[in-house]
Amino acid sequence: MIRKIINIIPVILFAANMFFSCTAPIDIKTRNSEPVIVIYGYLTDEYRYQYIRITSSSPYFDENTNRVSPDAEVWIKSSYGDEYQLLSEKNGYYVSNARFAGIPGATYSLSVEVDFDGDGEREIYEAETTLLPVVPVDSIDITPIDIMGYRHFSLNFYMQEPAETENYYLFKFFINDSISNDKISELLLSDDRMYNGEYVPGANITYFEDATDEDVIEKNKDEDDVYMAAPGDRIRLQILNIEKGYYNFISECISEKYGENPFFGGPPSNITTNLSNGAIGYFSSYCVQEKRAVVP
Repeated sequence: MIRKIINIIPVILFAANMFFSCTAPIDIKTRNSEPVIVIYGYLTDEYRYQYIRITSSSPYFDENTNRVSPDAEVWIKSSYGDEYQLLSEKNGYYVSNARFAGIPGATYSLSVEVDFDGDGEREIYEAETTLLPVVPVDSIDITPIDIMGYRHFSLNFYMQEPAETENYYLFKFFINDSISNDKISELLLSDDRMYNGEYVPGANITYFEDATDEDVIEKNKDEDDVYMAAPGDRIRLQILNIEKGYYNFISECISEKYGENPFFGGPPSNITTNLSNGAIGYFSSYCVQEKRAVVP
């Protein structure tokens, strides 16, 4: 049995437990501000239709009410000379006109041309990303652990962290083939400061609550910041080596939505983006590697 609930706390705690382009500062607009174009998407090394989404910042974190832009002209070009047009689909999504896989080491340029403000003139928004190679992970496992009288399941991974590069990692996990932390505010991040150049001996990524414990189910029935799993559940984990700019973007989005420690956090800061011409969002890329485990 699975109850799918959000777990944000490990995003903040993970950097202390494990290691974890050009950017420009922008302001997140409030609900009463003029709309700003939001462009968000990423390429992967998977052979598939690649896509981005174009919406509005009014309000930024409420995708259900965001205005979409269905008439943009969107292109992606690679440093190897490949060129792909992205065509408009529903809900602001733009999908490549052909399947293709990103090439590790290649740089990809995004160009969006659209009359977003409705003044009759089309604006151009651009961004660039480099597809970083995979940092190989040996394995993952799931370990039962008791915390304050309750059983939890710790999701851990093992790898040799390379010393020659500064690496930033993004983690997405699936419970029984359903993606769990799929929103920006739910993503798990880490940099490599603690384990740079060393072997990572089963570092914790996140915890699952015990979905077989009726007390735990009752305690969390109104919570939206916990994931639950039961013995026998299948877990897939994606470990993604991402650019520093994308790491900063996700971190700042999480801080913007949930706030910082009121005593030790700094004042609210602008969220960075690699998009030009006042657009917000991010255009990124990564290679996908995946490991599997079963909850014991």
